[in-house]
Amino acid sequence: MDKAIIGFEVHQPFRIRNDAYWNPRFKGNPLEKFFDITLNKEVFDRVKKKCYVPATNIILNSIEKGEYEGRDTKYFFSLSGTFLEQAERWGKEVLDLFKILASTKKVEFLAQTYYHSVTSLWEDKTEWREQIKDQIQAIKDYLGYSPKIFENTELLTNPTIIDEAEKMGFSGIMAEGKESILRGLSPNYVYKKKGRKIAMFFRNYQLSDDLAFRFSMRSWNQFPLTADKYASWIKDSPGQMINIFVDYETFGEHHWPESGILDFLRWLPEELNKRGVRMFTPSDLIGDAYYEIDVNGTWSWADVNKDETSWLGNVMQWAYDEAVRRTEMISKQLGGEYLKAWKYFTTSDNYYYLFVGGGGPAEVHSYFSSYSTPVDAFINEFYAINSFLDEELNKLNIRNDPFFFVKNGKRSVVAWNKKQFYDILKRDEGFKDNEKYLKEWLDNEEN
Repeated sequence: MDKAIIGFEVHQPFRIRNDAYWNPRFKGNPLEKFFDITLNKEVFDRVKKKCYVPATNIILNSIEKGEYEGRDTKYFFSLSGTFLEQAERWGKEVLDLFKILASTKKVEFLAQTYYHSVTSLWEDKTEWREQIKDQIQAIKDYLGYSPKIFENTELLTNPTIIDEAEKMGFSGIMAEGKESILRGLSPNYVYKKKGRKIAMFFRNYQLSDDLAFRFSMRSWNQFPLTADKYASWIKDSPGQMINIFVDYETFGEHHWPESGILDFLRWLPEELNKRGVRMFTPSDLIGDAYYEIDVNGTWSWADVNKDETSWLGNVMQWAYDEAVRRTEMISKQLGGEYLKAWKYFTTSDNYYYLFVGGGGPAEVHSYFSSYSTPVDAFINEFYAINSFLDEELNKLNIRNDPFFFVKNGKRSVVAWNKKQFYDILKRDEGFKDNEKYLKEWLDNEEN
């Protein structure tokens, strides 16, 4: 193996207040009433000091050193819009560092959903597309960069998402190298879905997780993990290229600086270079030989199952998602802070906190959650989204029952008045069959 692409997921959510039910607020704007700005700032400030500033400085120094020595040190990043918002508010120095990264021309920035949301799993993909466009615009505005490669939230991928990504003009898409998807094939090649041109970069999750999850695990038979050992593993891996993709917070937050993780990041490019492994960005590999693959189902990089059940796998998650979807059109009619707040509710983290399970996956979910249990999270989040909806309905003086659109046999987006009904029909022809029920719905509301 002599080609490696190494990248980082960078995301911070706007967390719903964890006492929303027990200490409800009725004054102020929706962003203040339902979201914990104090907690969000505390988390960002902590991660900024432990990870964002030191890790990014190390990467910048590595790039500069590589240029001095006549070699390329390259990385890719996927930044959520909510991370960029928080950096703008609480970490201008972090934004400045990322601007310098962009100026080196050695770093690629991917597209994703602005709110790091689960909207790709909805039957109606309108909001998902809007969030991707918003994130692309944010990357252009903040960093002067136009993304060419797409990474869906938490690597959630299925044939429809791949097709839609190609239609949106992306030349490549990131995906998890799940065994049941690859069916005996290696993740260490550039693939394309049969019938499509978009390149698929499968994450080598075993080597990625060695770094992300096992670096500080003293019971691991490969502990301690050093840069030279890891570089040797990459070099000895068979295939065309290797894709290492981890949370950026791996460096200093998930594994504290005392673990040696920042030194690992500092020395890895040099150790790869010693072994003849060159660092590329994903776009550098567009045009390499592609191998066709037939994919089906939905998969992700989360937990043991590596599917969508980390976010939509139990009745609490389904109920929360239903409430979020019921609130979409009325939030869009109101606009402003109501629309912004609704989009924060779509963030995948809110769903992730509702995961119920045991063992390692439960420990990971608990680590990221500010709630004591998934049930506690559900009480607060379900109360918050429904209180939010009730406030919006009162603001617009809506007293009627909603109309539930159906697509492909599944309940989808919800309309609360005639205008919203036709707005939905205009944006997705797949809902056209619902028009025959409009008169019946309106007649019922008048009675």
